[in-house]
Amino acid sequence: MNALGKLLKERNWNFSDLAREYAKQESPELTEEEAIKKYASLIRKAVTDPDHTKHGTVKRLIEILGGELVVRVKRVEELSL
Repeated sequence: MNALGKLLKERNWNFSDLAREYAKQESPELTEEEAIKKYASLIRKAVTDPDHTKHGTVKRLIEILGGELVVRVKRVEELSL
């Protein structure tokens, strides 16, 4: 299980929970149902196969150019739903 999957599991969230939270940032005008419909597949792909998302392309480009992509995550207990 990758880091995103572990964080999701620690928080006891599912893809729908994360889709709702994501929508609060990206599309706050959506209802919870609309948010799940719009973002659930994106969230599922990002959690289950993060290297094949747009982030994966950016990460690869940074590495090719000699850099390193670093992500800092607050402890799960500090995240809100």
